[in-house]
Amino acid sequence: MEEYSRILIEDYCAHHDSAKSRRLARLVKKSYNIYAQYTDSDGIFMERCIEEESDPKLREAFEDLDKFMFGL
Repeated sequence: MEEYSRILIEDYCAHHDSAKSRRLARLVKKSYNIYAQYTDSDGIFMERCIEEESDPKLREAFEDLDKFMFGL
């Protein structure tokens, strides 16, 4: 996963206090562990985040995290 994407998502999480930001923060933290396994629920959550995001840079960061999580 690109470090720039991690930084964008971590910045988003630092400035928002919501269930979405907390879950994204957990997923980014999990991405540092090479042995982490992601669930179908994580994938569905990321798809929804990507679809709903209007900021193109943040959307690209979400897509990068999704690709990293599922090796696409």
